[in-house]
Amino acid sequence: MFPSLGSLSKGKLGDFLVYPPGVDLLDGEISEKTRQILFVARGGRIWDAETMVEVWPAKGKKQTIPVINAE
Repeated sequence: MFPSLGSLSKGKLGDFLVYPPGVDLLDGEISEKTRQILFVARGGRIWDAETMVEVWPAKGKKQTIPVINAE
C-alpha cells in the first residue's frame, strides 16, 4: 500500500487534501491534526474524506479504491 498511499507526492492517489479552518499542521502535535481531513482531491474530482463519496463535480458517486497488490 505504501507506494500508493500515506503521503502526497507524484504517482500517489491524492492530489491535495483540505483541512477544516483553524488546523495548522505547522504548529504543535502533527499526528492528531493530520487525521482531521475534510476532502481529498484527485484528478479534478473532490471526495468527502470520511466516506469517499464524491462531492464535486458529481455528487453521490462512491470512490472505489484500486486493488493494491492484487494476486
